[in-house]
Amino acid sequence: MTRSLTRRPKRPSGGGALLLLVLLAPAGLMMMPTTVLLLAGLAPTFVAYLIDRDPEKSAALTVGAMNLCGVAPYVVRLWQQGHEMAVTLRMLADPATWLVMFGAAAIGWLMYFFIPQIVAAVMSLRSQSRIKELEERRGLLIADWGTDVMGRSDSDLPEPAGLMDDQPK
Repeated sequence: MTRSLTRRPKRPSGGGALLLLVLLAPAGLMMMPTTVLLLAGLAPTFVAYLIDRDPEKSAALTVGAMNLCGVAPYVVRLWQQGHEMAVTLRMLADPATWLVMFGAAAIGWLMYFFIPQIVAAVMSLRSQSRIKELEERRGLLIADWGTDVMGRSDSDLPEPAGLMDDQPK
């Protein structure tokens, strides 16, 4: 039997997840009102994580960050009002709580879908502007120095934009 000389990449083991579960389970039980509020409020983040096929989980990160912003004020309010399960249940019974928590997640989804399109449009406009600027500079150089400066013959070059527009056809 021969061994391959190439190394196979190690697969991530479930040890890290198990350790996290072992550490978080007791903390979650000790802070049950906060845990219940976080589990209910961060439901859109969990869904985004499950449906996001991107290995970097960019949808889950975007939605999760905004969702956490919507849940955080209620967690702080819970801690200020005594950290009791009755306070958590009262908050979860209020439709305004759900509107804020899930509305923030919805803003995260909007950001996830529209910001890449906006960035692409801005980059395209900047590129087109730069191309136009470089073509104008090339035209000025050719007008001052001629086409010999480029090391090509006249037949190899495209006609510079705007230079020959004023000549009759």
